[in-house]
Amino acid sequence: MIGVVMIVRTKAGRAEEFARLVAKLQRDVRANEPEALIWQVMRAQDDANLFYFTELFATAEAQAAHADMPYHVAMSAAGWDCVDGQPEIRLCTPITEKDIEGETI
Repeated sequence: MIGVVMIVRTKAGRAEEFARLVAKLQRDVRANEPEALIWQVMRAQDDANLFYFTELFATAEAQAAHADMPYHVAMSAAGWDCVDGQPEIRLCTPITEKDIEGETI
């Protein structure tokens, strides 16, 4: 499994447009990417221009293929045009039961 955490800040006046774009993308990912185990975009309650993406893919291949999906490509230019600066992106390894020291699973 591979996780992705991304933090995105939108340009002033572009947050609602970005929210609409990523809500549609979220719907499309959930409908078409079964190996996207979690794909959730959240908006900060204290800053309407700040968005958090939480993604968990079953495989690195599924994560790599995600950006090439036609619906992702279709919204990318408009979505990135709403973004202020560079997003913070972290690739993560999920903690699982196998990480419990001293226990037999």
